[in-house]
Amino acid sequence: MTSRRASGLTLLEMLVVLIIAGMALAIGFQSLGQWRRADAAINGLTAQTRQASLTRGWLESSVRALMPIQEEAFSGDATGFSGVTLQPLLDTQGGATPVAWKAVPSGGGVHLEIEEGGRSLALPLERVARAEFSYLDKEGAFHPQWPPALGLHDHLPAAVVLRLAGDTGEQRLWSASIVGIRNPVVMPYEAEQD
Repeated sequence: MTSRRASGLTLLEMLVVLIIAGMALAIGFQSLGQWRRADAAINGLTAQTRQASLTRGWLESSVRALMPIQEEAFSGDATGFSGVTLQPLLDTQGGATPVAWKAVPSGGGVHLEIEEGGRSLALPLERVARAEFSYLDKEGAFHPQWPPALGLHDHLPAAVVLRLAGDTGEQRLWSASIVGIRNPVVMPYEAEQD
């Protein structure tokens, strides 16, 4: 007499399979949760990085296009500067526009504020505890204000530097050099304006 064994799973084998499948699902859901948290953190950093890059680009563009206008002298200190730019951010492009940039402390952080043509815009600087401007002359010396206190100087500095101190102690520098001339041009044969 031959014995036939039933084909199928015993109750014990079924329980082992269910336990293994349950552990695999639990590990899968845990990994999915970790992936979602990591993805949200990366997206948050990416948005902050894009915003910081945009703010830096706008500042650099405004500084590069500064023009020496005798009637509206460039002036700056550690908190900000004012002058005339050919690349306004908030006003119509193509004309000489008065511009002012300021580093404004706000709620434990700092934001940059730009003012052009009666309009202003606040640009937050993420993870920045302190920000201050300094000005580089043509010899490469830094000055906390422009025009410098002593000596002969150009109407515009050679470069504007924004020093950023992070809330964890790291330091960053944003700098932009002025592309055009740094002193007003006298036009001796130009008709006088009334």
